[in-house]
Parts: sequence; structure tokens; C-alpha cells
Amino acid sequence: MNPQPKNSAISVTELTEKIDRLLTYGIGDVRVSGEVFNFKTVQSGHRYFTLKDEGAQISCVLWKGRPLSFKVADGMRVIVEGRLTVYPPQGKYQIDCSRITQQGKGDLYLAFEALKQELAARGYFERARKKRLPSLPWRIGVVTSPNGAAIEDIKSTLKRRMPACAIYFCPASVQGENAPGEIAGAIRTLNQTDCEVMIVGRGGGSLEDLWAFNTRTVAQAIYESKIPVVSAVGHEIDFTIADFVADVRAATPTAAAELVTERDKLELLGVIAEKQGKLSRRMSEILQKRKQAVAALANSYALQRFPERLHNYTQRVDEAEERMELAAGRILGSAQQRLSALSAHLESLHPLSPLRRGFALLRSESRLIAAGESLEGFETVEIVRQGEVACVKIERVSRGE
Repeated sequence: MNPQPKNSAISVTELTEKIDRLLTYGIGDVRVSGEVFNFKTVQSGHRYFTLKDEGAQISCVLWKGRPLSFKVADGMRVIVEGRLTVYPPQGKYQIDCSRITQQGKGDLYLAFEALKQELAARGYFERARKKRLPSLPWRIGVVTSPNGAAIEDIKSTLKRRMPACAIYFCPASVQGENAPGEIAGAIRTLNQTDCEVMIVGRGGGSLEDLWAFNTRTVAQAIYESKIPVVSAVGHEIDFTIADFVADVRAATPTAAAELVTERDKLELLGVIAEKQGKLSRRMSEILQKRKQAVAALANSYALQRFPERLHNYTQRVDEAEERMELAAGRILGSAQQRLSALSAHLESLHPLSPLRRGFALLRSESRLIAAGESLEGFETVEIVRQGEVACVKIERVSRGE
């Protein structure tokens, strides 16, 4: 390689071309082992990923059409064979892979499989324990990062499909050391509310990015939730422990929002309109039957004779009223006669009644002297007649024959 003249400058493109030639011819073909990270297949069919170990990482590309004999997943240990090149637009070097073979599984992948097998053995993934989603929830909980795209996707989808629903947003970190505890805490917090269903998730990422959803802490919180949980972690190709434990797994956060609003506002309005139509038709049928019944009753013999029968009953009431008046008169006359007789009898029994017939009473010191009582011993007595009282002095008492 010719040395660059002093005080001269080359373009970025020229420098990149030199680096490319240096890597291509200086190093050439390589065979490198490492752990797959952030593997993705784009729409064109090309596959991009990062190969890493404990100390470094390098970008890799496997073009569409080149053979791949197994399904690559984040965390796998592989051996890549290819040529070291430079990608000029970004100024980075990468391995242009011609072949990838599986070497083994990385530490994260092994940890994922170990926890998955343990929880499966304990029944965490059993279909029988999974709860059904409510058909028409009005209170929907969401556990995700407040700063990511997932919450915006969920909110916009819910607003579009069911704007009347209430969103109970419980923010939590979805990546990093504190993420598992915050996610589990948010799930338990929503279980203390009247929330009907909850979405737990985040957008896509590498196995390391999604690792919080592969922890025992989050799995336990989802398993213990009394509220149905929809797991929406990553993209369609991403699977986590949370997906297996959750009652329902959604491919993306947007898909989760669509799942919990299975009946959107248009469908709901359609159902209401259908029910309203059925109710209207049923009411029309009932009214028609009632009209027919009324018409039949109006034309019936019994109803046509009703005025005549009513007159007959009126006449019978008048006759009964007259009989009651006569009977009451007789009863009242008899009662008056009995009252007069009782009054005369009571009057004859009155102590002063004899005075009206000319008799008199003898009284001494306001005490009546009985007929069998002798007047001896009395110095004076009062003679009580009707309308007058005489005071007499007794000089002598003789007994009559």
C-alpha cells in the first residue's frame, strides 16, 4: 500500500474503500463463533443479526437465497463462515455470511429453557387454568413503559376501536435490572382495582432486551393474577415466558389492544341495531295480537249484552237499596220503642220518683230515714216533698196499728 503524501487529503469514500480492501485481502475469509443477538428477517428475505461474546460484538448479514438448515433464535451459539467486509453507508465492518452452523445454546437461551421447563412442570402453562377474556370490557389495564411506542400503539388502537373504555395505565420499566420487580408490582396493583382485563408487554428487541419477561418474578405475578392477562411482548416472532403463562398471547401490543376489544364500536353498534330491530318487531307482533284480542272481545256476544246487563244490575241495586231502607226503618222504630220502655222503667226506679205522686221522704242530717226505721231518738227531721222541704220537731212517737 502506497503511503499517503504529506498534507494531502482523501475522501471518506476513498478511506472506506481502502479499509474494505485491507479487510478483504488482509483478513479475507473468517470462521467465527459467538452468540446470536437481535436476529431478524426483513421483508426482502435478507437476515441480519449480531454475533457477540463476553468482550465484543460484530454485525452479520446472511443474504436471501443462502442456505440455513435450522431456525436461528437469539441466545444460540453458532459458527459463521464468510468474508469480512465494510458497509460504506454506515462505515462499519460486518461479516458477509456464506454459512451458519449451530454450535450450541448461549447462557440466556439455556436459562430461558430451564425456567420454561420448570414452570411447565408446575402447571403454569396449563390451558385449563387460563381465564377467558371478557367479551366487552370497559376498564382495561396496561402495564408497559411510559416512554415506549407500545403504550401509544395500545392507546390509539383502544381509542379507535372502543373510545368509551377506561384505560388503567400502570407504568413500569420493561428493560434493565429493576424491570422484573416493577412489572410484577404493576400487575399486582391492577389486581387491587376494578380492572377487567390487562395488557402486559413492550415493543420488540433482542433476547436481552426482552429478558425481564423471561423471569420468575414476572411469571409468578401473571400466574397469581385474578384478572385475565394478555401478554404482548415484542414482535410476532418473539416468545417469552410471560407469553406461555399469560391467559392469552398477542403477537404485538397493537394486536393485544385489538384482542381485548374483540367487539369494536362498529360491531357493537351493529349488535345494538340488530337487537333494536328484533325488539321492535317483537313489540309490533305483541301489539298486533293485543289489537286482535281487543277487536274479538269488542265483537263478542258478552260485551254486546254488557249495557243491558249493567242496567239489570243497576235496577237490582236500587231495589236492594229500597229494601235496606225499609229494614233499617223497622229496626230503628223497634229500637226507639225499647229505649222508651227502658227509660220509663229507669225513671220509676229513681229514689225521687214517688215525690211526683205526692209522697214525701224523711231525712235527718242529709241521710234518708228508711221506712222500717223508727223515729224515736230523732228530735228533728226534714220532710222532703216535690219542690219543698219542711223541718219539724218530734214531740211524741206513737205506733200505729
